[in-house]
Amino acid sequence: MAGIAKVHGSTAAGAFYGYQPTFLLISGTGVGTADTVSAAGLITAQGNFGKAIRAIQIAASIVFIGPRSDNGFIVAVDAATASDNNASDVATLFDTNITAATGVSTTVTVKTLTLADFA
Repeated sequence: MAGIAKVHGSTAAGAFYGYQPTFLLISGTGVGTADTVSAAGLITAQGNFGKAIRAIQIAASIVFIGPRSDNGFIVAVDAATASDNNASDVATLFDTNITAATGVSTTVTVKTLTLADFA
């Protein structure tokens, strides 16, 4: 039986079974490149996508990873676990972490989903 999604005991629109999702658009030339894989199926060089995902996980729990392109991707993190560690905001922290991990100048934008986004 399905129930109403709740966050910290309160009904929350857009909750992911107890998570407070914050959607982030990560963009930058080459930030989403895939791993290089040998003919035997072994990773021979790590791409920036994997590096960026790990950089995000330093500061928050990821609850959703969207499809990637070479120049961007979308993730949703649990806002309750996102720590800004004295950065001016969480997007700035992710931007700093991803840029340091990948060497790519990135832009991280917090996206708010509305009903109109699905129309």
